[in-house]
Amino acid sequence: MKNPTDKKSNATDSKADHARDYGNDPYFVKKANKSKAFLEKHGFPKELVDKKQFQA
Repeated sequence: MKNPTDKKSNATDSKADHARDYGNDPYFVKKANKSKAFLEKHGFPKELVDKKQFQA
């Protein structure tokens, strides 16, 4: 019996090839800068920090 991970999926490869890069889109750059400023001012929520430590 063959291992199913040996099969190559063309569906996921074709989607990745045609995906647009939104990394430098002005909307997302502005949103990231606002998020960064908020976190620098207020800090990261302790509830989420605790959850992240347990997942690792």
